[in-house]
Amino acid sequence: MRDQHFIPRSLRDEIRRHVVGYQVSRLAHLAKESMDEDGKAPLAIKYTSAMYARGYRNGMGRLQISATPGFTWGDATYVTPLAFPISSAIFGRVGVVAGFDPEYWLVYDATERLPQELYMAWVGFQPRRNQLLLTCHSQLANQFMRNLFRTAFQIDCVLFRPDQRNRWYSGPNDVWMAVSDWDGNRELVKEGGSSCFSHERIAVIVEEEFKEVHHDLRRNALIGPISRREPDRDLMLKIRGAYARGEYVHLYA
Repeated sequence: MRDQHFIPRSLRDEIRRHVVGYQVSRLAHLAKESMDEDGKAPLAIKYTSAMYARGYRNGMGRLQISATPGFTWGDATYVTPLAFPISSAIFGRVGVVAGFDPEYWLVYDATERLPQELYMAWVGFQPRRNQLLLTCHSQLANQFMRNLFRTAFQIDCVLFRPDQRNRWYSGPNDVWMAVSDWDGNRELVKEGGSSCFSHERIAVIVEEEFKEVHHDLRRNALIGPISRREPDRDLMLKIRGAYARGEYVHLYA
């Protein structure tokens, strides 16, 4: 862990107890539900705008690290386990599936209340917390804090609940992932293509558009819902098969 001498030792130790190896994390269970057809690697999915999708058609594109201020856990590659196949479809019309190898990852499960409270307690001791609470730069301060927290505890993946929703696509118990890329000094890589994923390929075409409402707390569908929504498990199997065969699943409004 990176030294932060001004953080109480008891708080640091408690946070470290919640930064766990992949094998004993919630992610291990989700990965088993998201395996490829050969059972060799877990799959994740990221939805992106059609304007960025062409590079994924031939399997040559790389999932991009998101550096937009205000994103939930800072600069990271945001995906969902394929077990939640359409949970983040509100963000783009093209679903890109990729494999990943979390075997040696350290995971922080922010889907649980205590890890959330530990992070907020940690923020309370940060010298720059006034910028977060008392200035117009809160988005930048949040980005800085979240990046610093993940770096201080060398967290490879944060699990969290959806914070932008559409009830036909994402549920309150779904799990999203923020995945860290590191440089040679174990500092966060904040832009460019992620090296944490492989064999990226388009597998889903979403035939719907979404509009941000209530300051982007929700995203409303502009056409549907029209068609019956299939269970996540059935959709996962369809998408997994399409990915293996180089085909597409059409997700209707």
